[in-house]
Amino acid sequence: MKTMAFKKVTVNLPSEQVAFLQDLAMKEKVSVVDVMRRAINSEKFFVENELAKRKVLIEDGNRIREVIRR
Repeated sequence: MKTMAFKKVTVNLPSEQVAFLQDLAMKEKVSVVDVMRRAINSEKFFVENELAKRKVLIEDGNRIREVIRR
């Protein structure tokens, strides 16, 4: 099994974003770092699919809409 190397990173975020991360972490009973890792992995998913010329779609009621990164 391959071990992951970790690197400490310090970031400055607006208070509103920090509050969102803390609230979500508390609701889901995980750490703020776990929430941030998931957010990074979600962005990675979108970037990889965009580079592969694939579309990400969501179903919104009876409609299907494309997710567009900005």
